[in-house]
Amino acid sequence: MDLMLSVFFVSLLVLASGGLFKWMEDVYLTGPLLAMLLGIILGPIALDLIHFKDELQAEKSIKIACEFTIAMALMATALRIPANFFRNHFWSQSVIICLGIVLMCLLSTAVFYILLDGFSLIECLLFGAIITPTDPVIAATLITGEKAKKYLPLLVRRTLSFEAGANDGLAYPVVILAIFLVNNGLSGFPAKEFLLQTILYETILCSVIAYIVGRLAGLFMHRSNKHGIMNRKSILPFSLALAFMLLSGLDVMGMNGIIGVFVGGMGYAQYLSKKEDLQEERVQESMERIFTIPVFFFLGIALPWQEWMKLGWTAVFICIGILLFRRIPALLLLMPIIPKFRKKLNDILVMGWFGPIGVAALYYALHSKEKTNLEEVWIIPTLIVFASTIMHGITSLPFERLFYKLKKPDEEG
Repeated sequence: MDLMLSVFFVSLLVLASGGLFKWMEDVYLTGPLLAMLLGIILGPIALDLIHFKDELQAEKSIKIACEFTIAMALMATALRIPANFFRNHFWSQSVIICLGIVLMCLLSTAVFYILLDGFSLIECLLFGAIITPTDPVIAATLITGEKAKKYLPLLVRRTLSFEAGANDGLAYPVVILAIFLVNNGLSGFPAKEFLLQTILYETILCSVIAYIVGRLAGLFMHRSNKHGIMNRKSILPFSLALAFMLLSGLDVMGMNGIIGVFVGGMGYAQYLSKKEDLQEERVQESMERIFTIPVFFFLGIALPWQEWMKLGWTAVFICIGILLFRRIPALLLLMPIIPKFRKKLNDILVMGWFGPIGVAALYYALHSKEKTNLEEVWIIPTLIVFASTIMHGITSLPFERLFYKLKKPDEEG
């Protein structure tokens, strides 16, 4: 793969999307969608100017890009949300995140099991687990900016942000559970290893450590800034370093770095003043946009078109089934027990649609392929990510406008 040529086109797209941002919003284009389309055009399927040397290089490149992109997106998401948001909306957010993960996984599994021939229920469960998390990268392009602030209520935007940040990491135990079942079956399922290693060590202890580190980093930054010994120019490298330190450090310890970055970011934001928080949010959102482009560009180059063609019309039915039945029915079922959204059908429908599938699914797909050697855990999820990037990208502004016409946002929005 010609790295410099890739850097050139990625940089060109970042410049173009930055200079034409307002126009892109008006014509329903998002950064991830444009990056993926550029990768398709320049990749083997079209001009063949850029291609990976082999499948291994493609997977390594995309996985590394996914990890850095997720770290930036999760830190930016944590800084977008008020420090007391989860505490003030504890029950509603807990229901949406915890029960939402379970229902989205089960509904996705059902769609795959019905439409895919030759795959066991357990394998379909793995496919469903991989695409369960709501992607914070694509979600950020849909719920930030002037248009989203105009058309979507504040509570809806913050709920989507918080869910996208939290369920990225909380989907990890579900994916690992499915991997164990695929590799060992029900009879050989390592229950003790799953409970002690995956749940207690990799997820719960990881979250505790990350939160403490984030709080200490926030306290250090706040006091340094207060006493005038920290330059404003240090804000960006400080937050970048914290995100990457949490991701890499927790990974070295064999922990769940994805949930660690988000929880650490929430802890970090606790000590930031309103002014510091605003500065952090702006620089994080800027960096988030820059990091988003490469991963979707690489994805466009590496999309498994031939394998999708073998699926025929089944590929189309899978995309339709997942986009319509993975998330909307889950939130409709949960609506009666979500206090903040009880009897708010329009809010539930808009949140049900704006649950994109993206970078987190790619990361879990590659992780699952490493652990199971099952080729389809890359082929099927990338098909869903491809469909989600297109559909959620081109429908974001029209659906937001429709929602606005059907129901005027409250004063918060």
